[in-house]
Amino acid sequence: MRLKDWLDFFKKHKDIKIFYWHHLKLLTDMKPHTLRVSLKRLNEKKVIQRICRGYYANPFNLPSLEEISSVIYLPSYISLESALSRWGVLSQIPQLLTCVTTKLPQKFNTPFGNIEYHQIKKGYFWGFVQEGSYSMAGPEKALLDYLYLKKEKDPEKALFELDLKNLNLNKLKSFARRMKITPPSQLLS
Repeated sequence: MRLKDWLDFFKKHKDIKIFYWHHLKLLTDMKPHTLRVSLKRLNEKKVIQRICRGYYANPFNLPSLEEISSVIYLPSYISLESALSRWGVLSQIPQLLTCVTTKLPQKFNTPFGNIEYHQIKKGYFWGFVQEGSYSMAGPEKALLDYLYLKKEKDPEKALFELDLKNLNLNKLKSFARRMKITPPSQLLS
């Protein structure tokens, strides 16, 4: 396909923010080698952006980093520092997007930002809400994921910089029991 054909293609499919290589192959009916070469050239000319291996952003409807995180490594949800910051529990803004998955830990450096996935037991993979096209841990679950995964030697110190006043203590205690975590005493007072 020529450049104009590609631009027409992406404009026609602007409702799709992220294209997976295999879907592009099906939609364009191109041979694998030809498609790979075309995508490489489009990326080099900065017509499209390669997110990571096999994933490309639609230039007519760019995805957010959160949307990317929910597509490139499944199953996953946003949690830990990123969710705590979003819920106003953590005042600092993390330099990367932190997620939880049941798969092996993984890091992706994309043109849109960096994403870090932390592994959690399948039995602890819950407590998230749908935020548009991606999932995010609620504030109580994000805090417990943080305590569980970061395994701080001094959890009281880990909570020093957090604003805990808006947490639902009943939900936090219930979630902590379900995860078999003893919350630090300052959460229970």
